[in-house]
Amino acid sequence: MQNTQWKWCYRSLLLAAIFTVVCIYAFIFIDGFSGGYAIAFVSFFLAVSGVAVAALFFHRARVMDSILNSTRLLAHWTYSADEAEQSARREYADYQERNRAMFLVIGGMLVLVALVMMIFAGEGGFITGVFLLAFTVFLFVVSKVAPVIVLKYALASPRDAYIAENGIVYEGAVYPFQSLLMRMDAATFQERMGKKPAVLIFSFTQFVGLNICSPFDIEIPVPQGEEQTARKIVVQSRNP
Repeated sequence: MQNTQWKWCYRSLLLAAIFTVVCIYAFIFIDGFSGGYAIAFVSFFLAVSGVAVAALFFHRARVMDSILNSTRLLAHWTYSADEAEQSARREYADYQERNRAMFLVIGGMLVLVALVMMIFAGEGGFITGVFLLAFTVFLFVVSKVAPVIVLKYALASPRDAYIAENGIVYEGAVYPFQSLLMRMDAATFQERMGKKPAVLIFSFTQFVGLNICSPFDIEIPVPQGEEQTARKIVVQSRNP
């Protein structure tokens, strides 16, 4: 399985460098009250975000490398096409909810800054505020489109689950048990329910803002005959 986290790390660094250049250019060569301040502010925000995202992907890439190269995996399961599609659609619904939470935090901050600029900074501030509101709309569109892209990626991803002591790799995505913005809180085993197979549920908490947390679950189907292995993984997660 290819570790695509490195690719996203490098892309994030490239975008951060581009937005840094745009920020410097806007601050030096564009009149502040003719849109320069707005462009510089948004570019600076995106540059810092790019560096933060790159750092996140760097950690995820190292964890994924350690899992894929490990000789002491707790489990490695491979699924049929139908099983993988059902799981991907469940993850899609969870990802939609997480994106909504992140947009509310970031979009709310941008709208607040935009309103302050439009009310108190005169004509130039009004232009800046309009720019920030337009950027908020752009983020809203991204928050809706991104889950669809992730779903298509998941449907085309390897149909494997790797479970290790420091994280899991599932459908080509890595979930570290401990990182800067995310941690694994618990693992539980759920017996088969009707047509839904038995699943190993890893419960995570994602930090999306100051004192704001967004919980989410990763459900990994347990192949028939591997139930005892799943139960052992749950016990081990409680006694690391």
